[in-house]
Order: sequence, then structure tokens, then C-alpha cells
Amino acid sequence: MFSPTRRAIAVVIAVATAAILVPGVGRSASARDVAEPLAAAFGKFPELWGVRLSPDGSTVSFLHMVEAGVPVAYVMAADGDPVPVVASTPGKFDIQWCEWANDTRLLCGFEGIDSRRGMLFSVTRLVAVNIDGSDNRVLLQDKLKNQDTQFQDDIVDWLPDDPEHVLVEMPTDRGSGVSKLDIYTGRTSIVERDRDGTREWISDGRGTVRLRLYMSSQKKKWYFRLADSDKWTVLHEARMEEINDDYYPIGFGEDRNALLVYKPYEGRLALMSEDLSRQREDRIVFAHPAVDINGTLTLGRYQRLAAVTYVTDKPKLHYFDDAVEKIHERVSQVMPGKLVSVIDESWNRRYYLVLIRSDRDPGTYFRLDLEENRMEEIYRRRPEMEGQELAAMKPISYSARDGAEVPGYLTLPVNSEAGALPTVIMPHGGPESRDIWEFDWLPQYLAAQGYAVLQSNFRGSGGYGNDWAGEGGFRQWRTAVNDINDGTQWLIDEGIADPRRVCILGWSYGGYAALLGAIEAPQLYRCTGSIAGVTDPWTLIKDYRNFLNRNATREYIGTEEETLEQGSPLRRAAEIQRPVILFHGDRDINVSVRHSKLLNKALKKADKDTELVLYKNTAHSLWREDYRIDMLTRIGRFLDTHIGTGDGG
Repeated sequence: MFSPTRRAIAVVIAVATAAILVPGVGRSASARDVAEPLAAAFGKFPELWGVRLSPDGSTVSFLHMVEAGVPVAYVMAADGDPVPVVASTPGKFDIQWCEWANDTRLLCGFEGIDSRRGMLFSVTRLVAVNIDGSDNRVLLQDKLKNQDTQFQDDIVDWLPDDPEHVLVEMPTDRGSGVSKLDIYTGRTSIVERDRDGTREWISDGRGTVRLRLYMSSQKKKWYFRLADSDKWTVLHEARMEEINDDYYPIGFGEDRNALLVYKPYEGRLALMSEDLSRQREDRIVFAHPAVDINGTLTLGRYQRLAAVTYVTDKPKLHYFDDAVEKIHERVSQVMPGKLVSVIDESWNRRYYLVLIRSDRDPGTYFRLDLEENRMEEIYRRRPEMEGQELAAMKPISYSARDGAEVPGYLTLPVNSEAGALPTVIMPHGGPESRDIWEFDWLPQYLAAQGYAVLQSNFRGSGGYGNDWAGEGGFRQWRTAVNDINDGTQWLIDEGIADPRRVCILGWSYGGYAALLGAIEAPQLYRCTGSIAGVTDPWTLIKDYRNFLNRNATREYIGTEEETLEQGSPLRRAAEIQRPVILFHGDRDINVSVRHSKLLNKALKKADKDTELVLYKNTAHSLWREDYRIDMLTRIGRFLDTHIGTGDGG
């Protein structure tokens, strides 16, 4: 966590006006309507996201990107049309989330990017607004204007029994406290005094703060107190450089002294229950024998634990709530082959928000009414995909050179004929992330252009336990890259990939892996693409030198010569033999734009074929529709030039 220079960063929040287009209504002509139809279709943002159900179930809220590339929050009654209520501030603050504080008032988190002496960092603000767009208020900014604060939108407890207040984290120059916040007036009262180094607070969901996290550049320490006590006791501590310290408290169940926590069990991340009174042994709530759990589903007034989620070849759920499990089963029966996700619930448990999707279906939101036994469509996430036949994402595995079985996914163009295909290898970011079975706009675009796409969950990926993650994708970059390249060779040996027409393309860590893959096995690839990619581990270490996690970052990446020299595409730029295209946003706080600029300069100096495309005022995810459309257009032309299908672009 980095504290910016002491100054107020003001956000002016605009009430959305009638001029903002409502989803489903026609739009004016733009870049996506001309030139590259596939790039325009696949580069477009989802029609809506962040969908939430009001406590009484009568209304939904959601976010939608309007024509100017600005996220806007909408509300929509079950029998009404979408109504815009609050908009982002173009070029300054974007809405990231909205949640219902009560049936008529929303709280929304806004995020912007600021800088200090050339270093970029995120800042957040909390905004309240009524569902008709009235009484729009930035809640904490004025109170914190004299504090050296960065994040102002952390809700500690939604206080569902108090419709006018929430508990919020109140950051200070040196740490944070907790205050009760009036969501109408903005007035606050102290609940927990500010404590130096405290960066996070967790409540029991009933209004009592029970855990706090202390962090410094050297250590992190969780403290807890019992339900009927004011005494804080150390629960768990570790050095910041202990990168394998997986301990993540998430809240409480019905027992107010039973803490739910993610932590390792038999080498994989599990959900455990710890008895803070120390009267019972810790128990396993859920553990999977092959993969990590990756999340929980909590629902209702007090956010009860309804299920845990995990991913094998496809996303799965293990339910604790019989009623919600029956809903899942009923909907799955009428939607065979689809992923069914119950994502929200009214407080009276009559209404449910359901998302139905698959690898070839971007998804549709429904509101389920149990009393009337009716499920009504709200909106499709990507209606422009209707009529576009999408490609199946097939789970596969292949043998690496040392015999390890590497899982992944293969996407082939629709109606592709037998024979070797032009192919794109697409390593994921992270590195401790993983690809999953779902609609993914980038590989679907490539498949629509006629390319086979391989996505490998190489060693170093997350989700498969500690042994598979190993020392991480930087320290063991050679294992990760070998796994990726072995996947390429497997496709060639199987007759799926044309050995003369293979390129490799990745985003973030995937860009790093793509560049090293092309360096290590130049005979396999005809071109390389990196989107917001890491190009030099030492530069990445330096990028985090002013953050609290700097020691952990240094330890995770490693400082051995194998990583800093052999594992650096920048330092090995002269070895790159094939054309390279680089994309980067100039406001990237995850991977500095310096990475792509430095590599592009080194490649030019070595007289290599390189192109750098920079996008202004955007961050790591290239969160602008026109930029994504432009990027897909350029990728299509780049691939068509070097491994072309003959009909690309």
C-alpha cells in the first residue's frame, strides 16, 4: 500500500442525464461500426455488469458503458425501464461497483489514477445516490482532505438492520480506524480509533468489528477479539517476504466466534473454520482433493455462506444451503450445458438474481421469482454476439517434456476442416492465475478469424495447489515457458497446428511468457504479441519499491541471475528473431508502460521488427472500448501478415 503526497484529490460526481443512452437503444456510428466487423463485435464491452438485486427484490442495479467510454450506474424496476442515476467523471474517476444500502439508496465505489513524482497509484472515493438520481453525495472526501489517504471506499459492515448507516474504514496518515457513517448526511462517529499500521478491518456482520490487519514493510499480523471482549489478541503473523503464507480471513458464520478463513490443507487452499475461543479444534468446511477453492457465495440480509466455488475443467460449486442448491438444480435442468450462477438474493428469499452462461454464451441475467415460479430475463451481457456462432472451448491436457500433465483449453474455429490450422498460443496473466472454461472475448475473436487457440495452465499457475504453483512464474520461468512451448509442440505433433503458422500472444505475465517463449524456441513461432506485458523482472521489482509489499515482491520475483538475466526479455532482446507487436496503456499501475517502451527501444537498437502501440489515459485492462477494438484490429492484421488465414482482418 502506497501513501500519496498529502493533498486532497477531488472527485466531482455527475448525475446521469437523459442524454445518456439506455442499454438496448440504438447508438450513433463509431469506430466499431466501420472497417473491422469482428474487432468491433468482440472488442465491445459487455452491455452490463455489476448487477445487484435490491433488498426487497423489486429493483436491480447495474453498470453500463455509454458511448463516450464512461461507466454509468443504472437502476431498473421489475416492470420498468433502465434509469441512469450516477455517472463516472471522464478521465478522472470511474465507477467500479455499486451496492444497495437499503431499498432506495445505493453506495458506489469510484476509482481514479493519480501520480507522485511520476509514480502511478490508484485512489478511491465513496458516493451515495438515491435510485432516482437525487441526493448525490461524495461521503468521506471532505472529512479526509487533511489526511494522507488513498482508499476511501472500504465498507466494513453494511449494518442491514440500520438503513441509514454503514461502518467504514477511516484511513489516516499512518493507518486506519472504523467509523459509523450516515449515508445521507455524511456525518461520522468513531467506532474504533485509528491504529498505526492497520490496513484492514473485518466485522462479524452484525455491527461488531472483530479482526484487524497490521502491515509494515517487514511483517503482517492479524489480531482478533472475542464476541464479548475488548481485548485484541494476535491470531496469525508472518514476515512480508513469506510469499507462501496463505492465510485469508473472510468473516464469520452463525457462530460469532467461528472464523471462516482460507488457508492451506494438504497442499491446496481450503475453507476452514477456526474457533476463536479455542474450545474446539479447527474444522474443514470444504477442501477439494485436486484443486484450490477460489471463492465463496454469500447471500441474503446477513451474507450467509451458501456455497464455495472451485474450478476443475469447468467452474463448480459445493453448496451448504439446500434451498439455493435446489434453485441451481432446477435452472440447470432447463438450461443444460450452461453454467448457472445464483449471484444475489432478496432478504425475504423470494427473488434471486441468476446468471446463465457458457463458453459459447456470454451470458444472460434473470430475476427468479420463487413465489410465482417465474424467471424473467433482465438483459443479455453481449447482445451483439447474437447471430455470431462462437467456438467451443475444449478442456485438454498434454505431456510436458518431464512427463507432467499440463491442463489447458483448446479453441478451434467453428466448422474448421481437418488439417493443420494457423494457431495462436495464449499464455494467461498472473502468473498465479489460471484460464477457466467460460466465454473469453480475445480467444473467441482469434477463433472467429480462423485461428486455433491454446491456453495452458502451465506450472506456476494458481488454482492447482502449492506444488503446481511452485516458486512462481518468475523464479521458475523456465518451467512455465517450457510447459507453454511443449503445448505448442503437442499441437504440431497432433496435426492441429500448422508448424509454419504459429504465433504467441499474452497479456500481463502472459506477455512476459510469450516473449520468453519466442526467445527460447524461435523455431516454433512466426510472431509475438505482448499486451501490457512485463519485459524485465528487475524493472518490476523497482516499480514496487515505494509500496508496503516491496519485500514480498522482491522475494516472489527473485534476484538470482537466472531470473534477472536469462529470465528478462529486455536483456535478451537481441535474441528475438521474429516480429513483435507491443500494446500498453500509459496509466498502467500494475505493469508500468516503461516495460514496453524499454523493450521497443532495445529491439529497435538491435534492428528487430517491432511495433509499439500506446493508449493514452488508460490502465492495465485497457478499459476503453475504442482501444480494445483498435487493438483487435491491429492484432488481426498482424497475425494475417505473418501466419494469415487468408480471410483475416
